Amino acid sequence: MLSVALVGVGDMGSAMLPHLVAAGFTVSAYDTEPSRQQAAVIAGAVHSQSAADCARHADLVLCLVMSADIPAALFGENGALTAARPGSVVVVGSTTTPAMARAIEAHAPDGVLLVDAPIVGGVRYAQEKSVTFLVGGQPEAVDMADVALTVLGTVERVGPYGSGVAYKLITNAFVMAAEVGLREALDLTDLLGGDYRTALRLFGVGPMAAVVNRALDESNPRPLRASAEDFDTLLSVVDDPAALPISAAGRNRLWAAVNAEDGYEPMFVDLTRSTTALPGYRKRSQ
Repeated sequence: MLSVALVGVGDMGSAMLPHLVAAGFTVSAYDTEPSRQQAAVIAGAVHSQSAADCARHADLVLCLVMSADIPAALFGENGALTAARPGSVVVVGSTTTPAMARAIEAHAPDGVLLVDAPIVGGVRYAQEKSVTFLVGGQPEAVDMADVALTVLGTVERVGPYGSGVAYKLITNAFVMAAEVGLREALDLTDLLGGDYRTALRLFGVGPMAAVVNRALDESNPRPLRASAEDFDTLLSVVDDPAALPISAAGRNRLWAAVNAEDGYEPMFVDLTRSTTALPGYRKRSQ
């Protein structure tokens, strides 16, 4: 049985950790947040002093940090790549950019195999072992990663290393346009004097039912800020945001929703509420 290092035990990592332990893997874990680190140990992981310590004896390193945290987690002074041993596989589950994927590759020691595996699905899906990994990498590396990833969800092989990152951004462009479209449809509901409850009911019986159901699903929590940051990541890969006008407009609308009320951090479900409406139609959070 492989030994697995879990670097990052936030919302997704903490949801996946119990499945790895239950499957019989020896799991070491590291997070910069002490409370998360402690929770991981209680869940059955071996305590680690750093990402490097976490990765030192692992066959497979699963990195589940935000894109901005990848440098410190992987190739910083105590990053996992500084201690990963030849023959091990480092799997990056972050939604990130091709440039970051290349930076990871440039810092990987000889003999360390890389897999990029961005995740489709949120916390509830991780809890239910039903996320999808968009996996890129050499067949040898992906075969090794499969042993752990298939415990956590479904693996979609999409090409060589870097392909997972690319296809996650491509998928996000479609999905996030639909999500912002939901908010804009409710903006129009306000402008025409309609009722949110009626509008959402009608959306739910049409082709956008899946988008509406996801937005209303409070068992799958996600800060709206994270979705806005995903738009930033998406647009960072093009020289001119005008090349993706729908995504550029969507980013602006989503950040306006995030910043709608001082001191209030909206969740994704707030897209369906008047807390993120246009000025003049907005109601304060309760």
